[in-house]
Amino acid sequence: MANEATERVLESRIQLRNDTAENWAAANPILLKGELGIELDTRKIKVGDGTTNWQSLKYLTDDIVLSETDPTDTDSQYDLGELWLNQAEGKVYILLAKTETAAVWTRIATADELAVVAEAQVAQKLKTPHKIEITGDADGSANFDGSEDALIELVLKNSGATEGTFTKFTVNEKGLVVKSELLTADDIPQLTLAKIADAGTAAARDVGTKAGNLIELNAKGKIDKKYLPAIAITEPFAVSSEEEMLALTAQKGDVAIRSDESRTYILKEAPPSVKENWLELQTPDCKILSVNGQIGAVVLTTADIEESGNLYYTEDRAKSSFAENFGQTSSADLTDGETILHATDTVILNGGNA
Repeated sequence: MANEATERVLESRIQLRNDTAENWAAANPILLKGELGIELDTRKIKVGDGTTNWQSLKYLTDDIVLSETDPTDTDSQYDLGELWLNQAEGKVYILLAKTETAAVWTRIATADELAVVAEAQVAQKLKTPHKIEITGDADGSANFDGSEDALIELVLKNSGATEGTFTKFTVNEKGLVVKSELLTADDIPQLTLAKIADAGTAAARDVGTKAGNLIELNAKGKIDKKYLPAIAITEPFAVSSEEEMLALTAQKGDVAIRSDESRTYILKEAPPSVKENWLELQTPDCKILSVNGQIGAVVLTTADIEESGNLYYTEDRAKSSFAENFGQTSSADLTDGETILHATDTVILNGGNA
């Protein structure tokens, strides 16, 4: 069935995303790139960029607020960085911080006020400079006139300790190192194994063959065979009669495979010459003799089984059924037929609320 391209004119009305300023601030959504958001009560508009939330977006117009009075902490409906001009007194304020109910406006100093501040900074210099000195366990000095910070370089007095790397120190009442030396054997106390956290469990074991002892390796890095138990390895034997099985030189666990009766026996105890010491290994009984009249490794295809009333799937049958039935189906009868746009529908593009 071919699709024919047709041009249709749909009657539609576009409703942009809108809400009150309070609801916009509460929802604080991220508008799509180029998406418009309208505050109905302030008649202000913001345009989304796809990444910035509503409260961080700028309005389309950011004019300076003109007033005859100073701003108050209740004037919080403006964006951070907004300027406010008190035309009556010639003062300018800037909005530095705000919450939903409070705003922090700071007045911007005039050129004359900044000049006064500059003069005051120069006047902070001391009329008579002074020298600051440090004495005692360290020496240092610097001149200070108030115009800038004074940096004093301290030089510690020699404490008597020798330069180098040491492990034992003597400290005086002021916390200064007055002697440095290396540890000797007498400086290290004897510790019990219980006080050594990372010694491991093996450190507390003796070497020997008793329960809980550790086995010592020989010069080749192996355990001496006298410490190891005897190991029995199962060995299979192929025999053709009972006489051959009973004549085997076998040990407990060995297997005899009898070709004369297609059975398998395992030696449960010595000697192997006693028939009762051999235990027959049971094998599962297979009940399936043939499949669809065939025996051996059977592979069935559709040619081996008659279709009868159940037809096999083929590409030609599937295409024929689809072409025959799809053309008779209405789009309204489809499972998602309600989501299909028809020529008789009226479309309203609703941007929604905040």
